[in-house]
Amino acid sequence: MNINKHQKNILLAMLSGLLGALAFPPMEFTFLGWVCLVPLIFAIRGSSPRQAFWYSYIAGFIFFGSLLYWLVNVTIPGFILLVLMFAVYYALFGMMVRMVLNYSMDLLILPFAWVALEYIRSHMFTGFPWGLLGYSQYTTINIVQIADITGAYGVSFIMVAFNVALFAVLSRRERKIAYMMIALMFMLMSTSYGIYRFNNYNVWGSPRISVVQGNVPQDQKWNPGFAEEIVKTYTGLTKQAALADADLIIWPETSYPYLVEAGRPVAEEVNALAREQHIPILSGIVYREGDDYYNSAVLFNGGEDLPIYHKTHLVPFGEYIPFKNAISFLRGYIDKPIGDFRRGGEYSLFTLKSNASSKNVSGKIISRTNFYKFGVLICFEDIFPYLSRAFVFAGANFLVNITNDAWFGDTAASRQHLQSSVFRAIENRVPVIRAANTGVSGFVDSTGKIISTVEVEGEEIFVTGVQTDSVNIY
Repeated sequence: MNINKHQKNILLAMLSGLLGALAFPPMEFTFLGWVCLVPLIFAIRGSSPRQAFWYSYIAGFIFFGSLLYWLVNVTIPGFILLVLMFAVYYALFGMMVRMVLNYSMDLLILPFAWVALEYIRSHMFTGFPWGLLGYSQYTTINIVQIADITGAYGVSFIMVAFNVALFAVLSRRERKIAYMMIALMFMLMSTSYGIYRFNNYNVWGSPRISVVQGNVPQDQKWNPGFAEEIVKTYTGLTKQAALADADLIIWPETSYPYLVEAGRPVAEEVNALAREQHIPILSGIVYREGDDYYNSAVLFNGGEDLPIYHKTHLVPFGEYIPFKNAISFLRGYIDKPIGDFRRGGEYSLFTLKSNASSKNVSGKIISRTNFYKFGVLICFEDIFPYLSRAFVFAGANFLVNITNDAWFGDTAASRQHLQSSVFRAIENRVPVIRAANTGVSGFVDSTGKIISTVEVEGEEIFVTGVQTDSVNIY
């Protein structure tokens, strides 16, 4: 079968989108992120403006369609709309590629263009910084340490620069050696900085923290007939965690199955459990104050004064409908319940008290009490860098993400969500602890290294368990 140039370019565009998606979970062929744009640039070379737009749009459609496939478990119309919309960013990049190639502009404009588009996607409307190209390198720890200076965008920049340099070499463009040398220099500088960061830490505290993964099925979470059983599940797991001498036990998002109302006793059985075990319990709850509902986190300390945080960045079409007076009819087209939550207005911090002991040079045991501050990111709040920064600027020594990824089934969504926590840890140089109803529950240190996770027979999602670890505070 003869393939004409147009058909060949379509295949190249499709290949580009597929290679990009394969760099992410579930496949995690991370090296493909360094070459995924090369086929697309070849397809655009010599094309008309219209062709450049549609070749790139096809690449974006394949990329986002393959990356976000798990959204069909929540909403098929939403999945289609999101993919169609985000593919436009690829198309805009393709238009810039054509302009650079046709007008013999410097190829190093393209990494700037890519990063600008990622930034816009991350902030426009409510923003959706998911699947940034740099995220694909979340396990390549050395090269991503520059994120504490540039965010994930800096990693994306270096990757696009390498893609561009590789295209220049393969297409035998002028200055091809210079482009490759510049790209390799970026990679070397990033790796060298990573090595430097790994060797410049001083630990001043290491509280022991337990995360509890209840793995409660979605059809049971808000069924009153299962509420008592859910509390028993978390109570049993909490007692198991207490045996590991934890300073704090963390339950996932909305893990407490009853509505908590202002002015009434707050989850007395959980508070009593914290008092009985002499360990504070952080739990996700649904909180009602008058006619307003909040997705919240409460620190049960066994006392009467229970600090609370209300989620500040809500999930559109999940926890609320934007412009609901105009588009409330969309409820009928989304096959999952949509909440009507209000957003919180404060970046409230929680305090953790931890007793520690050590031996001095003479062998005498010295006891001390450390106090730590931490912020809580609920659900997908950890995908937004500004929220983590706000908590750290307010004084947080570590961050906690409580979430529930059970909505998305047995898919790559949980691992893709974990990528965000890895970058939040690096960007702010603080540990991130994750507790999911189901998902990846575990510990990420301040270098972005995944220390440990709740794991049963090699599985991390749709399993019930506890994981306890010491968290190094720098």
